[in-house]
Amino acid sequence: MRYLLPGNVALKGSFSTMTQYLHLLTNEGIGLPTDLWLPSTKQVKPESSWQAALGFAKTFKDKFEISIEGYYKRMDNLIAYKEGANFFGFSDWQTKIEIGKGESYGAELFVQKKYGKTTGWAGYTLSWSNRTFENINGGRTYPFKYDRRHDISLVLMHEFSDRIRMSGTWVYGTGNAITLPISKATVSYPNEYSPNSNYGIGYEQSEEKNSFRMNAYHRLDVGIDFIKKKKRYERKFSIGAYNVYNRKNPFFIYAGNNNFGDPAFKQVSLFPIIPSFSWSFKF
Repeated sequence: MRYLLPGNVALKGSFSTMTQYLHLLTNEGIGLPTDLWLPSTKQVKPESSWQAALGFAKTFKDKFEISIEGYYKRMDNLIAYKEGANFFGFSDWQTKIEIGKGESYGAELFVQKKYGKTTGWAGYTLSWSNRTFENINGGRTYPFKYDRRHDISLVLMHEFSDRIRMSGTWVYGTGNAITLPISKATVSYPNEYSPNSNYGIGYEQSEEKNSFRMNAYHRLDVGIDFIKKKKRYERKFSIGAYNVYNRKNPFFIYAGNNNFGDPAFKQVSLFPIIPSFSWSFKF
């Protein structure tokens, strides 16, 4: 619903309910990340949710628009790995998961310039996304892996002429939540096949579920288009670059050793600066 207020101000509200028959199952510890989409079954019911949102929007001189919105979302029948479980092995994946609930809430601020030689927008989201499972983290609520406290996007486009256009996009996001071990010990047990020897099993201890954060994710992409209109077609030559300042964003973390041989967590990054170009025709 939308209700127009004096001064070109609009009050907007919405309520929706949703059902999803695919489930996201993701690991939230160290090591190579695996996100799996799994179907609903007789044992695993479809996910369901409802969401409510309320916000204001105002237009200035038909060129600028600013809006602010708050939202709350409730989710049921979410899945997560049991403590210590993973997808590898021959047992049924349905025996390796817990079923629980989640919630997400926050506020979004959006500013946009629609007309003129220079256009673009800026968006900022402050949000929380939490999960609660009876047998995970002692039943206490914890942040979801993709809980992103701060999310920023800046987009700027400028038209120098009918033939030359340039654009730039900068994005920023709080790092993923992750569970890291804070201590490790090896316990010896008697070897029943060799009475005079023992064998050891390593145990890791962690704090609260997802109580650590990876480094923040951010990058800048730029591009410029050279356009030439012919009688029967339009030609466009584009050059650009992804991750211009070569930010080493985290992909995953693993346990290793530093330069002195001491135990340390190490970060693996992908996609450094990547230049691009294209030549296209429109008939």
